[in-house]
Amino acid sequence: MKYNTILLLVIPFLIYGCETVTYENNSSLKNKVEPDILNSEIKLQPDNTRVKIGILLPLSGENSQIGGSLLKAAKLSLNKTQNRNIQLFIKDTENSNTNIISSYYDLINEEVDIILGPLFTKNIKIISPVSEDEKTLMITFSNNSEIKNENTFISGLTPEDEIREVIDYAMSKGSKKFGLIFPNNEYGLRSKKLIQNLMLEKNGEISEFVFYNPKKPDFYGVSKKIANYEQRKLKLEKKLEELKNTNTVDAETKYKKLKNQDTLGELEFDSLFIGAENVKHISMLASILPYYDVDPKKVVYLGNSLWANNVALKEPALEKSIFTGFSEKKFGNFKLEYSEAFNEQPHQIAYLAFDLVGLISNLQKKNKKINISNITASNGFIGTNGLFRFRSDGSIQRSLSVFQIKNQNPIEVKKANLNF
Repeated sequence: MKYNTILLLVIPFLIYGCETVTYENNSSLKNKVEPDILNSEIKLQPDNTRVKIGILLPLSGENSQIGGSLLKAAKLSLNKTQNRNIQLFIKDTENSNTNIISSYYDLINEEVDIILGPLFTKNIKIISPVSEDEKTLMITFSNNSEIKNENTFISGLTPEDEIREVIDYAMSKGSKKFGLIFPNNEYGLRSKKLIQNLMLEKNGEISEFVFYNPKKPDFYGVSKKIANYEQRKLKLEKKLEELKNTNTVDAETKYKKLKNQDTLGELEFDSLFIGAENVKHISMLASILPYYDVDPKKVVYLGNSLWANNVALKEPALEKSIFTGFSEKKFGNFKLEYSEAFNEQPHQIAYLAFDLVGLISNLQKKNKKINISNITASNGFIGTNGLFRFRSDGSIQRSLSVFQIKNQNPIEVKKANLNF
């Protein structure tokens, strides 16, 4: 199937808020400037010109569902802005009849102002050198900070933002020593490095660290190792033997108390970050760790936005755990609008396309050029999931909420910041 020029849709939605302004004076409520939420009453300027957006997505093959959801979200956003000066040019990155370099140059030949996508790192790495030569701004749907540069931006929620937010919160509540469990892959290596730097900044400590094989994980072995289980169990056995050979009432009392324990001695950490990459692994680790005496009543379990999944929320061992995420109550109704428009639920990253098309549309309506200077506005933008901003090095920063699981529900314990 060939995807090319499309879409000047006219469904009468209101324009969603996208750009914010900073607070001019935090000390005076009278002079406080509220965020500038744009709306459909903005009038087009006489000299407005059409903006061409190129989009690179997997629209065929095994990942077509993700690509299709992103494309629908882009269409929905264009409908909502009612901006007839936006034109989309769409290319399938998985089309067997062409290659991604050809698709990229097809967009360049259309003289697009900006390219959204691709989605996957492998394709971004192929295009990136060409993109640098062409100097065409490209905002990918990736969250891999390793592929960013001055012309290639990432837009996904990064592990770095999630880790920093939850570690900061835990330390603000008294956590000082951390245990870490991560897969032995690029994500795990990046995450470990980030947390090491955070510990140096904030005078914290990584007390225990375990990598696991993400393809063939042994979570029993991981749990035993992070808990230092064998040494603590041996310590208990020695203590019991010592008490057994001491013929005193006090020794007998202590013996009776300790013989019901599995180990002796406290863990080396007060908080444990579980960096599993899917919900199944999170659930497995959470259920096994207490068996090896990593008591969730004594240790704060920390995680990321994956923990908002119902499977994780219903895991008993994760009760009172802390994780980061977006506050849907505060920042819009994208999922409802999407499901009403397409009679299906959006993919979890579909909001990226919705926000980016909206951002570009709003810049165009304000007669601003689609360039790095305007994309990297220091005050940022408000999208469906809250405040975000692009940095000049190609990275993205997102404002996140912190949640705690209580009675199998995510309770917001720290609201996302409303300005940077």
